[in-house]
Amino acid sequence: MEITHEGAFLLVERERFVARFSADPTEDLEQLQNQDFFVTVKEGATYYATLMTLGAIEAVLRQWAETGEAASGRYFFTTDLVITPSPGITAMIEAIDGLVCEGEISNACQVIPDPELEVPQQEWLA
Repeated sequence: MEITHEGAFLLVERERFVARFSADPTEDLEQLQNQDFFVTVKEGATYYATLMTLGAIEAVLRQWAETGEAASGRYFFTTDLVITPSPGITAMIEAIDGLVCEGEISNACQVIPDPELEVPQQEWLA
């Protein structure tokens, strides 16, 4: 898998999408367990996704049990979360590929609004 740079982001291009993420390229990307992505579907919308392994979620819950966050680690939630069975950028890109190919990306993740499009003003704001 080819990973290129685009500004502050690392970029992975596939046939149906482009994934952008910020990670230290000197790290072992195949050990990533928690990574945020921007996914732009070719000729389509851009989505935001967080991909995590179960191990990463367990680590967060253990940390929160010590810090007192989230009722001392009694719950975990995040929007736009996709759970992968294995760590690493390859597993994460494969998960994104599956979401895009199966048409599930819009169910799993929210669209990031295009700032170029004019947003209609709500009556209550006028």
